[in-house]
Amino acid sequence: MSYAAVTIPISEPLRGASMADAMGRFVGHALRVRGRASRSEYWWWQLINAVVLLIAQVGVPVLVTGQTPEPTVALGPFGSLLYAHLGIPAWAVGDVPSNPIASFALLFAGLWMLATVIPGVSVAARRLHDSNLSGWWALLAIVPVGAVVVLLLAIRSPRAEGARFD
Repeated sequence: MSYAAVTIPISEPLRGASMADAMGRFVGHALRVRGRASRSEYWWWQLINAVVLLIAQVGVPVLVTGQTPEPTVALGPFGSLLYAHLGIPAWAVGDVPSNPIASFALLFAGLWMLATVIPGVSVAARRLHDSNLSGWWALLAIVPVGAVVVLLLAIRSPRAEGARFD
């Protein structure tokens, strides 16, 4: 017995998305602010972003040079570059590493942040839409405490009324 694949419209959130599905939708809907994103889509993105930046900005330099460079990893509701007020402190602050491997890891982290800032904003807006809030609520992240508020709003359960943003 075979089952036909269920196609979910791109504007509807993918509930219970796997990491691969969530990242596929993150990349595929990078410029799409309209529609909704499920909690799993948003939080898989946040987890992948945090892991990539921890490895690139802290893990590789520590393994190669024994020191973490400044700046340390900063995370926010859109990812890491825009309105990132939640810092992950470094335990041994040092200068910019002269080791080419550590320097490449830091360059990669910078390019990662630039490449993911727009998709990060769009997935945050779609996540707020799913909980029946306007994407404009994301502007709260401009103020330091607002980044935490936006992250807390992203935790909210989905609301059926959020379909108005589709």
